[in-house]
Amino acid sequence: MAEKQTWQHIARCTSRKINIGWWLHVLTTPLLVASLVIACTTLISRRELNTVPWLEIGAATCATLTLTGIICWFAARHHFESLQQSLVRIEAAMKLRNALTAADHGVAPWPEVPDHIHDGIRWQWRRLIPPIVGTIVIITCGITIPIHAKSDRLAPQQQPSAWNELDTQLDQLDQQEIVQEDYLDAMREKLEKLRAQSPNDWFSHSSLEATDHLKQSHQSEQENLKNNLQHAERSLDALQHKASSMNAAQKQRLLNQFDQAIQKMQQGQMKPNQELLKQLHNIDPKQLQKLTPEQLDQVRENMRQHAQRLQQNGDNPLDGEPGEDEWMDNDGLGEDGHEEDGQGGRGGIDRGPGHAPRPLGKSHDDTGAGKHEGLKSNDPRHALPGDLLETHDTQHDVDLTQRGPTAGGTTQGKGQGGERVWKNSLLPNEKKALKKFFE
Repeated sequence: MAEKQTWQHIARCTSRKINIGWWLHVLTTPLLVASLVIACTTLISRRELNTVPWLEIGAATCATLTLTGIICWFAARHHFESLQQSLVRIEAAMKLRNALTAADHGVAPWPEVPDHIHDGIRWQWRRLIPPIVGTIVIITCGITIPIHAKSDRLAPQQQPSAWNELDTQLDQLDQQEIVQEDYLDAMREKLEKLRAQSPNDWFSHSSLEATDHLKQSHQSEQENLKNNLQHAERSLDALQHKASSMNAAQKQRLLNQFDQAIQKMQQGQMKPNQELLKQLHNIDPKQLQKLTPEQLDQVRENMRQHAQRLQQNGDNPLDGEPGEDEWMDNDGLGEDGHEEDGQGGRGGIDRGPGHAPRPLGKSHDDTGAGKHEGLKSNDPRHALPGDLLETHDTQHDVDLTQRGPTAGGTTQGKGQGGERVWKNSLLPNEKKALKKFFE
């Protein structure tokens, strides 16, 4: 029994060695392909992700290699040897003349186990080492090759500068509490819709047009609110301090201007804050005597401060230039409260801007109208054809010699041009056309 167990153990080792050899032979090519897939996946993950999930990558690598090995094991099974086949291989290599096969079938006793066992096979390490080493090198390269994440290589795309300007202006209006929150929320929502686009479309023609329209709309609303506050403040100031010296028409005009300014502020998208709007609603310009001067001064001061802050926050290129309101001089009223003759009036919707004539100063007595002056070239060497180089004042040289009657002239030369229509010099088609014309 000892010889049987020993020979069967030797046969199982031989069978196991042969089966592993077949498995490694089948595994060679799939193992290299799997290692390439693992390396590429690792490189892509390192490039696309900000934080590389090494634990997940390691687990996926082990799972891929294990699955590849299992598939190759099943693919190589039809080459595997059984115990009986290994016994035949051993007795053939050791020239035992079917002694092991006969003993396995119970025909003959098991032979003695010699000191040296030779199964006739040996490992071909030169064929096994390159695939294994190649797999290790490829996976190592996928982990260690220097590569930067896409988020590190690509700087974040800059937003249009107009968006940042609008954000800054809206934040300033919000901090100063100049206008109502509804307008600020609506503007921020429109900005967020523009930002929600793909970054590749931020600087497209349609996106920039929408941005310009939004910016111009904001500036227009801000300018209108500022002007309405200034008009209402000036009208209230005139009614407070100069109402006693005005006639009924002047008072009515100021009342209408105040009411129009309040209505425009209520109808506009950008409205003043609730506190100021409530103060303006409580003011009745026809009954200013019911309010104390301190209350009126406080309301006017609030309107003036709001207008100044709107002007500071505005981004209108015309800010800082003299406007319509700066041409007005004390609401067009003189010291006695009446409009001065020859001076600029306050103006109105149906009266024009109301500024004084020649606001830029007195006109010069001699404007030089009607004078003609020649232009001279400073450098005649660089003059172009048609440039005026010099002019002279000259007179016609008229021949005043007395001459008597003379005979009329005669024709000196024969006219030319008719030879082109002479039919002898015409082409055949031209001759037919000429003949048909004169028939």
